[in-house]
Order: sequence, then C-alpha cells, then structure tokens
Amino acid sequence: MSPSTQLQPRPPRPASKLACMLCLALQWGFVPWAILSAALLGLLFAPVIRDSGLPVPVALLGGTAVTVALLMPLVAARRDLYEPLKGEPVSREQAPELWALIEETATAVGGRVPDTLLVDHLPSLSSQREGRRGSAHYTLLIGLQIFTPRTTGQFRALLASHLAGRATSLSLPHEIRVSVWHSYLNIVFTKYYLNPLNLLLWPYSALCFAASSRISAARVLVGDQAAARFAGGANTWSTITEISVLDRLGREFDETHLHPATHVGLLPLDVVDAFSRFLDAVPERRAALRAQPLSNRTGWRDPWPSLARRVAAVLDAPGGLWPGDETPALGLFADPQAIAATVDAMWTAPRTVRGSWEQAAARLEHRHHCDRAARSYQVIGNLLGTSRASLEGLLIEIDGGRRDALFLELDRRGFPAGGLASMVALAAMRSQEMRFEVRWGEGTGLATGDGRPFDPKEIIAPLFAAVPDPDAVRKALAERGVDLHRAAAD
Repeated sequence: MSPSTQLQPRPPRPASKLACMLCLALQWGFVPWAILSAALLGLLFAPVIRDSGLPVPVALLGGTAVTVALLMPLVAARRDLYEPLKGEPVSREQAPELWALIEETATAVGGRVPDTLLVDHLPSLSSQREGRRGSAHYTLLIGLQIFTPRTTGQFRALLASHLAGRATSLSLPHEIRVSVWHSYLNIVFTKYYLNPLNLLLWPYSALCFAASSRISAARVLVGDQAAARFAGGANTWSTITEISVLDRLGREFDETHLHPATHVGLLPLDVVDAFSRFLDAVPERRAALRAQPLSNRTGWRDPWPSLARRVAAVLDAPGGLWPGDETPALGLFADPQAIAATVDAMWTAPRTVRGSWEQAAARLEHRHHCDRAARSYQVIGNLLGTSRASLEGLLIEIDGGRRDALFLELDRRGFPAGGLASMVALAAMRSQEMRFEVRWGEGTGLATGDGRPFDPKEIIAPLFAAVPDPDAVRKALAERGVDLHRAAAD
C-alpha cells in the first residue's frame, strides 16, 4: 500500500467568512472609487479645454473622453484576468506517470484532477477554472523549468501545495472572489502601470492588497501543510527553499546567457535544456544559495507569505522520502526531449532568428572583441605610426625596455581596458585555429582545436610581470596555432 492510500485529507482551516466578506466589501468599493477618481480628473481637464476658447459643450465632451480613456485600462485588465491559459497540451500517452501523480496528489489533498494539462516555458505553476457548457473546466499549467531542476519528490510537494490551496478556495467561494480581485488589481498596477489614474487609485488599492494578501497567504500555508502531510516534510520544505534559489539562478542564466544571445539577434533553439546544463555547471553556487537564510519579507502586492514563514510552517512535519523521490522530475514525461523541443518553440524575442548556442557564442565573441580591438589598434597607430599598429609593434617596444613608458602613454591616449586581450582573441579568430564555446555559468569563450580553453588574458600575462617577457607571449601564441602577425590593424 502506497503512503497516499493511507492518508485521509484533513479539513482545511480557511480564513473566516466574515474576514472574506469584509475584504470583498473593500474590494467592491474599488469600482465606484475608480469611476469617481476618473470623473474628477476629467472635470479638472474640462476647464483647460474651455480656457483655450472652445465652447462649454466641447469642454465637457473632452472631459468625458478623458474619463473614459482613464477607465479603459481597468476594463482591459478585467479582460486579461479571464484570458485562457496558453501552453502545449500534454496527453496521458505523453506523460502517463505525470498524470498518475497528479490524480494521486489531487485525491490525497482534496484537490481536483485537471481536465486539461498544459506545459509552457516559464518557471511557474498555475490553474484556471472556466465555465464550459454549464460545467467548470479545470486547466492546470506547469512551466517546464519547474521540472528541470527538481526531483520527483520536490515536484510532488509543490504540486500538492498548489492543488491543496485551490481546494481550500473551493470550500469557501468567498475566498475565490477575494483571490480573483487580488489578481485583477495586480494586473492593473503591473501591466497598466502607466495609467495616470493609478496615482489616485494606489492608496485605496493598498488597503485592498493588505487585506486580500492575508487571506491568500493563509490559503498558501494551508496548502503547504497539506502537502507536507502527503509528500513528506523534507520534500515540502526543500522545494519551498528551492524557489528562492531558482529565482536567483534563473535571473543569472538570463543575464549571463539568454539575454546576451538575444541582444545580438539570435534566440537559441534549446533554452530549456540549456538551463539544465547551467544548473549542473554551478553546483557550488546552488548549494551556497540554499544555505543562505530565507527572507522574511514579502512585497505589498504578494498573495503569498514569505518563504521563511512557509518553511517554518512545515519544517517539523513528519514524513521522509518515497521510493523514486530522488529521480529527476523531468522523467515523469514519456519523452522529455520531445516535450522540451515543443516548449522551446514557445520562446519568442523580437528581431531575432533561431540558432544554436555555439552560433550565439560566435556572435557574442566577435562583438565583444572586434570593436575594442579596433579602438586599440587606432590608439597604437596614433602613438607608433600606422605601419606599427600591431601586437608585434608593442612587443618590439617592450623588447627595448620601454614597457612602462609605453603603457603609460597608451592609457593617456585612451587605450581601452582589455584591449590587448581583444587583440589576441581577434588574432585567434582570424587564424581559424579556435572554436567558440558556451561556458555555462560564465558566458562564452574560445577553445583551441583540441578543446583546451583559450584565455587571451593568460597569453598576455607575461607582459605585466615585474620583468616583462615578450618571447613568452610569442611562444604561447605559436603553441596554440595563432599567427602573431594577424594581431594587426586591418
């Protein structure tokens, strides 16, 4: 008998009905407050039109137009709120183990089995209920980057927390309305933050957020506790802790790899798999982040408690690992690579083309070194003459014992930082003895034909020794198949 069959879902302890009703009354007041605020701004604008010499009816019409324009983002936010979730559908044949886990988890925590399961490319987990032909259709959307770094046990706990939290809402319809209003106001102040009306709406909305956040946070804690009883305390606090770690590492991956690639006009084909390789390359960084104290703070619009509070609520929950809990969660799909390829196609970036990470590395390295090397040759040419605008020209000067005076004069003339390294890197590219490589967790770089990393800074290091050694630079370049004479201005 599996552990799940021995569990009886405990009744949740949601927020009181009175608290929900008071919060709803406050939230419902947002509508007349928004209309009144927009009308006030419209009335203030009408005299401006009248003072320009236009008739009073035209001024009133202009004020009305301003009022309507200010209210339009609030109408659009409501439409966005009920926009269907978008993702790639996953059938039972594509992920029989995942569907079985979802059904088992929903039964254990009192949640509902989704009618449709979708996956997308984002690190998020969400669900939506919508009426279809007189019945409620339940859709569950799971971002593939939730699976990538987690074990099956951690994913089970995360799924149980979400489904149990939604089950709490089902027991109190008022909580559903509180949550919906909270989401609506969040859209108003995030997607339509440029609306001038928000300046008048913010104080009132802050009160709404303060009340609804407490109710939503209580529901999250109920979900976490239900997850801990079902999936085990270790899995639950571990996956909650991992949220902050993955948030940080996700941003680092974007800043170090994804954003630089799209900046040069190339969107890599396999972003999901690349994120997995990035995580594998930074185990020490991941462990260090997990060891850091969890924050006890939350944003004023956050509908969940702090991670420190969530972990504290389940830290002492009993229950160890299940058989198979340490296996990668991505193995719940019958063909993970096929799912990842489908999800990768959902990534979009304006003005980019699709390509490999190696192609992105080539573009980045060229852009990184070409402009800086060109500036370096220009400064050298201005100092030594155009015919000597080369690395060899500098080495000859250093051979003559003029290193310090040479570097001082180059700096005075605006020689760019890292210019020598870029000159060497560009010469390596021109020699066609190098290949471009992606260094996960670091960025991009060069490697020799036999796979050895090529570090231009290491090559030129002898020039900065107490006693400079230009011959060591010549020898290092020759050993790596780089023609020294290619380190010259075009």
